[in-house]
Amino acid sequence: MVIYCISVRTGIEESYISTVQSVLDSPDSPFSGKLYFLKKRMRLKTGKEYFEPFFPGYVFLQTEELDDAKLRILAKYSGFLRFLPSTTDIKPLSKLDLEIVTSMLKFGTTIEIVPVMFDENDRIIILDGPFKNLPGKIIAVNRRNKRVNIQLDFMNGMRVIGLTYEEIKKL
Repeated sequence: MVIYCISVRTGIEESYISTVQSVLDSPDSPFSGKLYFLKKRMRLKTGKEYFEPFFPGYVFLQTEELDDAKLRILAKYSGFLRFLPSTTDIKPLSKLDLEIVTSMLKFGTTIEIVPVMFDENDRIIILDGPFKNLPGKIIAVNRRNKRVNIQLDFMNGMRVIGLTYEEIKKL
C-alpha cells in the first residue's frame, strides 16, 4: 500500500471524502482505497475544546500503487484542486512523509491534545502521541493558552504545526 496526497478546497475536506469514498467502495470502481483527513483537538484557555484541520486542504489516499489515469478519476469531484507534488507528475508520499502520516494514522484521524514542556528555539523530540520520536524546533510559545508552534520537515518543506503542550524532550 502507498499513500498519495490530494489538495482540495479548504473547508470541504470531509465532504470530498464522503463523496469520493462511496465511489471507491463501489464494486464498479476501477480501484479501491481509503481516504483520510487529519484534524486535531484544541483547547481554549476557557477549557472549551474544538477541532481544527491538521493539514488544511489536504486529503490522503491509501491504495495500491496506481497509474495516473486511474488517479485522475478523483479529479472530477467537486473541491478537487490537484495532486501532490503536481497533477502532471503524480507520486506517492516520500519515505519520510509516509512514515509521518502512517505514524499519525496509528492514532486515528483525530490527533488528541499532545503533552509537551519546552522553551522557545529548543530543538525537541515529542515523547508521546502520534508525533512520538518526531524531531522539531519550537518557534513560538503561548504559555497562557498552553500552546506551542513547532517547525517540522514534512512534504518537501518546513511546516509549522500548533499543539497544546505537556511534555517533550530537548535534543
